[in-house]
Amino acid sequence: SQASEASKPASATSELQSWWRRLDDPLLDQLIAMAMTAAPDLRTAQTKLRQARASRDLAVGTLYPSLGVSASANRSKTGTAEAQTQYAVGFDASWEPSIFGGKRDAVTGAQADVAASEATLAAAQVSLAAEVALEYVTLRAYQQRLAIARDNTASQAETLQITDWRQQAGLTTMLNVEQARTNLEQTRAAIPGLETGRAQAEHRLAVLTGQVPGALANRLREAKPLPKAPDGVAVGIPADTIRQRPDVRAAELMLQAEVARSAEQEAALYPSLTLS
Repeated sequence: SQASEASKPASATSELQSWWRRLDDPLLDQLIAMAMTAAPDLRTAQTKLRQARASRDLAVGTLYPSLGVSASANRSKTGTAEAQTQYAVGFDASWEPSIFGGKRDAVTGAQADVAASEATLAAAQVSLAAEVALEYVTLRAYQQRLAIARDNTASQAETLQITDWRQQAGLTTMLNVEQARTNLEQTRAAIPGLETGRAQAEHRLAVLTGQVPGALANRLREAKPLPKAPDGVAVGIPADTIRQRPDVRAAELMLQAEVARSAEQEAALYPSLTLS
């Protein structure tokens, strides 16, 4: 069926679900793993997936005969007669064949629901990983900008000192000294804002990974380069690229489930037959 075909995980989709591993940053991998464990949205999606699987199993069970077995024992005594024990065993079976395909459509819809729940969970994972990676890259960028600003501050302080000496020696004007001083103060003024941005990115990472603010300070204190993107990224046909997105697959599977349920409701309008 279309639902079972659509529910087969493609290799490209699997790569999309773990795209951050291609950045080759072990710390980023750890942060995303922590976020996957702590995120309440993922736990909700996992619960819905278990519910969909249980509903599918119930729908599949209706395609097969139902069996029932019963047993009883009764011991009785009348007057002076010897006590007697009576045993009874019962067995019954019934089956409702899906003449008009209603039960098969119910199974198809349930299978599509399971696949849609799996895709929804994958979409939530991809979205969460993207948020963690974005904040991680933002933090590393602030760290690099801070390092550059501090280097510039040291360099501009030396330039101001040299310009001041040159002015005292009559080799330059006071205007050049003030210009050098302005450049230094502007660079110094930018540092607190960069430190605030770095701290905010660290705080957001802590929230995304289920940690209290400041819990990741030791791990993120050391400045490191930005994660490097892979040299080659397989894009492929645009339509295929869109179909790799879990949210798009989830929407497609939900539509298939609704189509199957419509067919199931239509089959319910016809007579049913039960064999017992």
